[in-house]
Amino acid sequence: MARPPFLRRSNSGIIQTFHYEIKPKISHPLSIPVSQYPLLNTFTHSTRRNEEQLNQIHAHMITSGHLHNPILTSKLVASFALKTVPGSTSVARRIADQIDGLDTYTWNTIIRGYLEVNDPEEAILVYNHVGRKGLKVDTYTLVFAIKACGLRPAIREGKQIHGQIFKMGFEFEVIIQTALLRLYGLFDEDRVVQQIFDEMPHRDLVMWNALVAAYARGNCLYKVREVSYDMVCSNVKPNGVTAVSILSACSSLRALREGKAVHCYVTKNLIEIDVFVHNALIDVYSKCGSIQDAFQVFQLMPVRNVVSWTSLINGYSDNDCPNEALGLFKQMEAENIRPDEITVLGVVCMCTKLRSFELGEWIDQFVAKTVLVKERPAIANALMDMHAKCGNIMKACQIFDGMKEKTIASWTTMIQGLAMHGHGFSALVRFCQMQREGFKPDGILFLSLLSACSHAGLVDEGRRYFSSMEADYHITPWMEHYGCMVDILCRAGLLDEAFEFVQNMPIKPDIIVWRTLLRACQTRGNISLANQVMKMNHLCDSGPKKSEDYVLLSNLFASNAEWDNVKKLRKEMRIRGVTKQYPGSSFIEVD
Repeated sequence: MARPPFLRRSNSGIIQTFHYEIKPKISHPLSIPVSQYPLLNTFTHSTRRNEEQLNQIHAHMITSGHLHNPILTSKLVASFALKTVPGSTSVARRIADQIDGLDTYTWNTIIRGYLEVNDPEEAILVYNHVGRKGLKVDTYTLVFAIKACGLRPAIREGKQIHGQIFKMGFEFEVIIQTALLRLYGLFDEDRVVQQIFDEMPHRDLVMWNALVAAYARGNCLYKVREVSYDMVCSNVKPNGVTAVSILSACSSLRALREGKAVHCYVTKNLIEIDVFVHNALIDVYSKCGSIQDAFQVFQLMPVRNVVSWTSLINGYSDNDCPNEALGLFKQMEAENIRPDEITVLGVVCMCTKLRSFELGEWIDQFVAKTVLVKERPAIANALMDMHAKCGNIMKACQIFDGMKEKTIASWTTMIQGLAMHGHGFSALVRFCQMQREGFKPDGILFLSLLSACSHAGLVDEGRRYFSSMEADYHITPWMEHYGCMVDILCRAGLLDEAFEFVQNMPIKPDIIVWRTLLRACQTRGNISLANQVMKMNHLCDSGPKKSEDYVLLSNLFASNAEWDNVKKLRKEMRIRGVTKQYPGSSFIEVD
C-alpha cells in the first residue's frame, strides 16, 4: 500500500506523541463474575438512564474505596459516558483521569460519548490523551477518532490519524478505511478517496456505498455512474443505501433521466424499497419539475414518515402548486402526523408565495399551538417574512420583539419588511439597535438597508451607508448594491448624479442599472439625458430579451418623436416573437 504523502512530514502534532503498537486486538468489556463483584448488579440499563442513581453509586464507590478498582470504575465510567445528559461525559473523563489501569474499551466509551453529544473537539483531545498515556488503540478507537475529525471538521488531524493507521498496520482494515474514505469525501479530496479505495484488496458493500456517497456529495454524477457500473461488474449488488446516494446526486443536478433509471433499477432488483429510497425518489422528481411522478411515488408508499410528507409539500411549493401543498399539509394534520421544523418552514414559505393575509393568520395560529413556536429563529424569521409580505407588518414586529434569540437573518428580515412597507426611519432605527447589540452587518443586510432608504427617499442616509460598507465593514459592494444606490438617486430626481455614479462604477453596469436610469428619465421627462444614455447603446448592446426593455426603448423613442426607431423596434419585436410573458394581475381576498 502506498505511503500517504503527509507521513513524510515531520510534525509536532498527534503522531509523534503516540506509542505505536502493531494492530492491537479490538477491546471488549471484561466479562467478570457478578459473584466476585456484587456492586456490578447496580449497573443496570435503567441505572444508566437515572442520573441520581448514578451519582449515588459514584458516591458509594468513593466512600467504600471501590473507585480504585479498574473493573468497577470501568463500568461507572461507561455508564456516565453513554448518558446523553449534558456534562455526563465530562464527569466520566474526570473519573477516568484519576484511575490507573483502565482498558481501551473504557476510553473508547468516553470518545463515543463525546460524539453522541456532538462534541468532536473533546473526542479528538481524549484520543490524543489516550496516546500520551501509552495505551493501545483498537479499530473502534480509530473509527471514533476519524468520525470526530469529520464532525469538527478537522482534515489536518484526520491526516495525522491516517498516518498512525499506516504505522500501526491497520491499512487493510475495511471498517477503518471506509471511515477514512468518508472523511476525505467530506473535504472533496476525490484523489485520496479513490486511492484509498483502489488500494484495498477486499471491499465490502459498505465501502462501495461510501465511495458512491463521496462522489454524490461532490455532485460528480459521471463518477457516480462509473462507480455504480464497476460495482455491478464486481458482483456487488447495490442496495437501498446505494440508491439513495445516487438519487441525491440526481436531485442536486436536476438529472431526471438518470433518476428515472435508478427508479427502474430499484423497482426491478430490490426485494423491498424502504422509506428512504421512496423519499429520495420524491425529492428527485420534485426538484426536476415532475411533480406528478413524485405524487405517484408518495401514493404507492406502504410506510411514510414526516420526511415523505415534507418532501412532497416542498415539491408542490417549489413547482408553484400552493393549493396542493396546503391541501397535503391539512391531510398530514388530519392523519396526526406531527410536522417538524422543515415541514413548518416549507408551509410558511408557501403561504408567503400566496400573499394571503387570512392564510398567514391560520399558519401562525397553527405554529403557536406546537412546541415549534417562535423560539426557533428559523421559524420566527420565516413567519416575520410571511406577515410582512402579506401586509401585516405589525405582526412581524411583534414576533421580532418576542424572539429570545435573534440572528443576523432576523434583523435582515425585520429591516427588509419595514423597508417594503415604506417605514424607512423605523428600519434605520432597527439597524442602530442591531449595532448596539453587537451584530455585524453583511452584504444582504446592507441591501435591505439601502432598499429602506430608497423607499423612504433618504438620500443622505443611503449615501452614508453605501460608503460605510467598504470604509467601516470592508464589504465590497455587489452589483445589487450599486443598483440600489442608482435607484435611491433616481427616485429623488438626482438623475445627473445617478448617471455620473453609473459611469464611475468600478464594475460594468448590468442591464438592470441602465433600465432603472432610463425609466427614471422617462418618468421625470429628462429626454436629453435619455438620449445621451441611448446613444451609448448600453441597453441594446446587452441584447434586450424581455418585453419591458423593448417597451421602454419604444416609449423613449416616441417621447423624442423618433418614429422611425419606434417602427424599427416594433418590427424587431414581431420578428423575434417578443410578447409579454406574464401579464400584470391583481387579486383580492373575500370572506
